[in-house]
Amino acid sequence: MPKGKLMDKDELLKIFDYLNKQLKENQLVLELTIYGGAIMTLVYDNRPATKDIDCVFNSTNENILSNILELTKFTFNLPDKWINEDIKVPLKSVLKEDKETFKVYSNLKILKPIPDQLLAMKVLAARSEPAKDFIDAYILCKDLNIKTKEELLNICSKYIPLELIGERQMKFIQYLGKDLGYDWK
Repeated sequence: MPKGKLMDKDELLKIFDYLNKQLKENQLVLELTIYGGAIMTLVYDNRPATKDIDCVFNSTNENILSNILELTKFTFNLPDKWINEDIKVPLKSVLKEDKETFKVYSNLKILKPIPDQLLAMKVLAARSEPAKDFIDAYILCKDLNIKTKEELLNICSKYIPLELIGERQMKFIQYLGKDLGYDWK
C-alpha cells in the first residue's frame, strides 16, 4: 500500500485476521479497542477507507507485539503510522468508556466505543476538514435519532466534561444542527 493509500473495510478485516494468526503463532492474546475512522469504515460504511487504525492495546508482551505489528506493516505494505495510539491523549478527557465487542477471533478481541461515546468524542475533537469529525458526527446523530441540541449535549455530558466545550465545539454543534435540518443556536 503506497504512502497515502487508504485501508478499506476488506483490507482492515484481512489485517485483523492476519494479526490474529500471528498472535496465535506466538501464543499471545490481544484486546484492541478501535476508534475514529476505523470504526466509521468497519461499522457505519460511511467511509470507503481510513488512513490508520486509531486504537489502544491492552498490556501484553510488548516486544513480541511490536515484532508482529512490524511484520504486519511489511506484509500489507502499510505506512509507518498505520497503528495510531495518539487517541490516548483525548481519552484522558473522557469521563467513562462504554465499550462493546466488535469482533472476536481466537487470539484477538476487537472492541469499540458505543455510538454515544464516539459521538461525544467527535464533538470534543471538532477538527476542521480534512478531518472527518463533522461527517462522522452527522452520521452518528442520524443513527442515534438526535433531533435537539439538548439531546446531543446530554449524550456529551455522559462522556466529556461540558466545560471542555469551547467556541470551536459550539460552532461545530450549530453547523451540525443546521445540516441535520434543525436550529441549534
